[in-house]
Amino acid sequence: MNDLAHQLEKAERLSVITQRVGFALWQIQELEGVSAQYFVLVVQAPKGMGLDAGNVLEEKAKKKTFGETVHQLTKSGLLNSKLEPRFTSLLSERNWLVHRSRTDSRSAIHSDPDMQRLLVRLDGMAEESLSLLREIGALSEAHVKKYGVSEEYINEKANELLEQWHASDAI
Repeated sequence: MNDLAHQLEKAERLSVITQRVGFALWQIQELEGVSAQYFVLVVQAPKGMGLDAGNVLEEKAKKKTFGETVHQLTKSGLLNSKLEPRFTSLLSERNWLVHRSRTDSRSAIHSDPDMQRLLVRLDGMAEESLSLLREIGALSEAHVKKYGVSEEYINEKANELLEQWHASDAI
């Protein structure tokens, strides 16, 4: 293989890898935010506190690291025996991704088998993040329903939020 073809092959591998790294980080960050919201909703938000006070608590919670949030959820007993090890494992994977993945995976740019191993790991992080997002979403929904919030109201607010997000894309 000539040098140019080899360089193009490496560039293509790097492109695929960076896209998957970005997606995995995106999913993990979404989980970080939702987990912080869940902690505020269940532990910190007293009934009747109002939107402004709730937003302040949420912003404060979202400034914490994912590790701090996982620790708070665990300490508060909000993660059952099935969820806690999953969060702990994902936290470990997230820390590897952020701090060591490039160094540990340098060979992925030069080797298809190494790249495939890395992609499987990255895809696993993204899939586990989405799965945990769904779990936290279900727990949040159950919590608010316990306080009399109807499923219709939840769906209405979710649709309003989606409409706001879509409208902001058009600007």
